[in-house]
Amino acid sequence: MSKILFVSDDETKKNIISKALAKSTNALLSTTDEQAVINYVEKGQIDMIIVDEDTKEPDVLILCKKLHSAAIKANVAILAVVNQNTDNTELLKFANVYVTKPINEKILTSCINGSLKLKKAIDTLSMNNNELAKSLYQLDVLYNTSTQLAGSLDKQKLINIMIDGLEKSLSFSLSYVLVFNDEHNIDLIINSLYGISPRLEHSLKLRAILSYRALFDKKRIPYDLNVNDIKVIKNIKQPIEEYDLNILKFDNLFAPINIGEKFFGLIEVFRENDYSQEDTTCFQTLARQVSLPLENASLYEEIKNTNTKLEKLERLKSEFISIVSHELRTPLTAIKNSLEICLSGKAGEVSSITDKFLNMAKRNVTRLSGIINDLLDLSKVEAGKMDFKFEKTSINTPVEFIKNTFENVAKDKKIDLIFEKEENIAQTYIDTQRIEQVVSNLVSNAIKFTNENGKIIIKTENITEKDIDKSLLIGAENITFYPNYIKVSVKDSGIGIAPEDQKKVFDQFQQIENSLNRQTGGTGLGLPIAKQLIEAHKGFIWVESELNRGTTFSFVIPVLTEKDKFLIDFDKDIAKAKTCGHTILFLLVEEDKNTQSSFIKDIKEDKISIIRKTANTKEIYYEENGKNYLAITMPEADKFAQSFIEKKIDSTLYCEEENTDSKKYDILYSTVLFPDKGKDARDLMEIAKDSLKSKVEAVL
Repeated sequence: MSKILFVSDDETKKNIISKALAKSTNALLSTTDEQAVINYVEKGQIDMIIVDEDTKEPDVLILCKKLHSAAIKANVAILAVVNQNTDNTELLKFANVYVTKPINEKILTSCINGSLKLKKAIDTLSMNNNELAKSLYQLDVLYNTSTQLAGSLDKQKLINIMIDGLEKSLSFSLSYVLVFNDEHNIDLIINSLYGISPRLEHSLKLRAILSYRALFDKKRIPYDLNVNDIKVIKNIKQPIEEYDLNILKFDNLFAPINIGEKFFGLIEVFRENDYSQEDTTCFQTLARQVSLPLENASLYEEIKNTNTKLEKLERLKSEFISIVSHELRTPLTAIKNSLEICLSGKAGEVSSITDKFLNMAKRNVTRLSGIINDLLDLSKVEAGKMDFKFEKTSINTPVEFIKNTFENVAKDKKIDLIFEKEENIAQTYIDTQRIEQVVSNLVSNAIKFTNENGKIIIKTENITEKDIDKSLLIGAENITFYPNYIKVSVKDSGIGIAPEDQKKVFDQFQQIENSLNRQTGGTGLGLPIAKQLIEAHKGFIWVESELNRGTTFSFVIPVLTEKDKFLIDFDKDIAKAKTCGHTILFLLVEEDKNTQSSFIKDIKEDKISIIRKTANTKEIYYEENGKNYLAITMPEADKFAQSFIEKKIDSTLYCEEENTDSKKYDILYSTVLFPDKGKDARDLMEIAKDSLKSKVEAVL
């Protein structure tokens, strides 16, 4: 039923209109109170207004002007009853439709019905548009929420993202989420527009427990739960007001939260206005949507915990190996010395039979000492405690030393041991002792697995990155390539390695199954240690082999500049910092090559000092693209040291004069702190350089 308001002081006209509406379901109201008319319109209590032009009080023209905006907003049509020859064009401008006097009942009825039908159509369209806009908004919230959910593996954050999405899409008054982190860690997260009274808080706890138990009706519940087991986390928006138990009478929506097949928690939301079917669908969708990210977060948590346990076990294993190896080394040294004294005859005459057994014991002690040394090397490399002394030299020197060492061993087995060296081999930074260890292992294996009258060729040569067959690099990750390399290869004519076994030769404690290998024995640690030593030199090692046609082990080491070597040392410091949980401060200074007052030159000549150098401090001066650079690493320096050095540099840039604007040095510098920024040396160097660039832009 529509309500029509007639504004007129003419009873005759009122009777005519009443008669016209008598056959319809429309109700007619009448008043001449201007404020009452305005209130009717603003409160949406009427559907149409009929105004009489002849009404003196109120002035209908002024009334229509006042009603104009409110009538449009409320979709209330204005019908004017005017004289046939009226010249009141302004009134007609504010009216939606008009009829002339004398009033024709049929025309009046037709105008009223037409206006009411139009109003109904507009109201329906507006409602549909509002519902569509609401649905589109909820879809947008669902999309954005699902995107945020996919980007997190933190359970607490995922729950907060879900609650935030529900608040945006449903505008709830209060929500609570019961979350079972584990049996002894159960949270009740309450999000409320206003504060909550103590008894409402207690009631929500009880309600959550009852809802939880109801979900497992006639089934065994995962955990026994009481009020004291629950920790309450409250997020209140406006604590100036407070909700009490009456909020439990609001309309509510409820859903469980599961991780796969497992129960994780439940959620309930309350709102004073009733929820629509679309609201219910949106709520259920979001409650289901969080399930998969929570499952991923749980799996990630399990993997993380497992990795932590494995890392602990690996550390304990390395420590155990190191301790046992050290404990074995001491008595073995005593046994070896005792055997040598006995064999020398200093302890008395040695018979031929005794000599035979003593030599057998000595060989086995030597072999056992080799195994212990391998175990110690392995534990050191894995723990990042292996010490390297990089010096710039020719790789031919250690390779030739190993060739000469094994020459007699090869001759005893009638094997030709040949060294093909490139005379103009590039010099680079290597740890000579470690390279000798790698080459010794490769040559020893080659002799071991090569039959009599065979041949072994050791070769050194200069190559470029393009010459490396990258498909042969097994297990190499996050590879950084350099332009030029030195290649060392050990090629034998031995028994070879089957294709399926070639991928396993660098695995720890791995021995390739064959009859000759059983005779020769070994720990299977030589090649894994060699691989890690070569990788510590930023190189790679690989194998090429055919059964019964020989094997070639090759490794490459990059030709390093002084800057490259600095970065390798920096990476070693980072490895130690990771193990010990320390920080490292990295400072980079840049200036033009031809500057008159050189900050870097004055640092080199100790004319100025910005840091206190220690044994752990490393620095390098280098040129690049017409710029001079100074790079310094300071292990175990913190943010306080970073701030102190920056202030020291800033104060050094200016002359010691009254005019502090007189700049003495023209440099750019940046400082970065590991592990706050960057994961390795190159990364930190790039971040530092980018910081310099940003300062250049700021200056410009």
